[in-house]
Amino acid sequence: MIKLFFDERGISLIMTIIAGLFLSILGYVTISTVVTDSRLGARSLNSSQAFWLAESGLELTYRWLQFQDPPPGGTAAFLHYNQYPQGGGTFTVTVDPDNENPGTYLKKYKIISVGKVDLTVRKLEIEMQTTTFNKFGYLTGDEGGTIWFNTGDLLEGPIHSNDQISILGSPVFMGKVTSTEDTFNQGSPFNPDFQAGYQLGVPPVIFPTEQDVMDNYWSENTLPPGLIIDATFGKKCDMRFKANGTLEYDVWHWDDGDKVYDIQNQVEVLDSLRGFISVDGHVKIEGIVNGAVTLFATKKIKIKKDIVYLQSDGNGKPLPGCDDYLGLIAKTDVLILNNVWNQNDVIINAAILTLGDSFTVQNYASGSPRGDLTIYGSLSQLERGPVGTTFPTGYQKDYHYDDRFVNTPPPYYPSVGKYHYLYWKEVTN
Repeated sequence: MIKLFFDERGISLIMTIIAGLFLSILGYVTISTVVTDSRLGARSLNSSQAFWLAESGLELTYRWLQFQDPPPGGTAAFLHYNQYPQGGGTFTVTVDPDNENPGTYLKKYKIISVGKVDLTVRKLEIEMQTTTFNKFGYLTGDEGGTIWFNTGDLLEGPIHSNDQISILGSPVFMGKVTSTEDTFNQGSPFNPDFQAGYQLGVPPVIFPTEQDVMDNYWSENTLPPGLIIDATFGKKCDMRFKANGTLEYDVWHWDDGDKVYDIQNQVEVLDSLRGFISVDGHVKIEGIVNGAVTLFATKKIKIKKDIVYLQSDGNGKPLPGCDDYLGLIAKTDVLILNNVWNQNDVIINAAILTLGDSFTVQNYASGSPRGDLTIYGSLSQLERGPVGTTFPTGYQKDYHYDDRFVNTPPPYYPSVGKYHYLYWKEVTN
């Protein structure tokens, strides 16, 4: 009996010791796991905080850059924020102007932002470029009263108005639609196709002046535009773009009912004009553009016939590899003439901008329907002008955005005082 008693006590002691060891090991493992998880959680939190600090640096620098007039000069990188304290950490931001900035009015900037919390670092980088008016497929400062987008209308590219947009039926908007107003003017029926969505109540886009246009040219040139035409005091200018890369023009006036030429059949090589043509007065245009140029007129630009790129298909769509670019900037109107050539469809390859008035059609509310008005490019007008009616008269709109303009607009095309992202990335090395 005594031996058995001692055996049972021995076994109990051994079991107690084993249980104690087990609990000790379990406690150690538990504590180690908690400590490890806490460290991992702290690292994850620090990493997230560092990331958003870097994002804050990018956003603040982007906002600062928008208000720099003129944009920062030179090519040397500079610190914009140096270990700026925020939210338990810091961010440091470097702005690096592109090496090509001194030779172009379209400025680029690389922004590098480093967020840091304790020993955790996150580094973000973006590149931004000046945004021109032909970022938009369609842009208006004023919708010109109640001018409707109707069933059958097709618009590509980003679309914006500083006014309320009127929609009747089922027009198709392939790009995102934005407006400064809080509502659309809804006709009946109202069934638009917003393929990229829409946003209301956004800030307005400020239109440039004639001086802004000329400043773009003079900021990069010491010599005047390659072609300056005087069409004032009753003189008129006719301009014909040629497929061989030349431009032919006349300047003339009426004298007692007779047409008298001041300049006749003058030929210029498009590539020799430094990318810019200035006409003081009205100008009438037509032809096939082989090259890159912006035409500015102090009065109306009148479309006599189709004006298309050499490297475009039969419908006016620029072909892959096309390097033809045309900008049309009028201080007043860009006007499609009501003539024999424009009675059955019109095709225009250009970035169009009216500084004071509209893009419109002569006698748009009379006569028979004239088919489709096809634009491959962009259209910005201070006040929207009508191109047809629901009777129907005039043209049906067929507007296509030339997405080459995102990175390569026509020469010296005005900017909107804003920037767009070329890329965003996190730098891990």
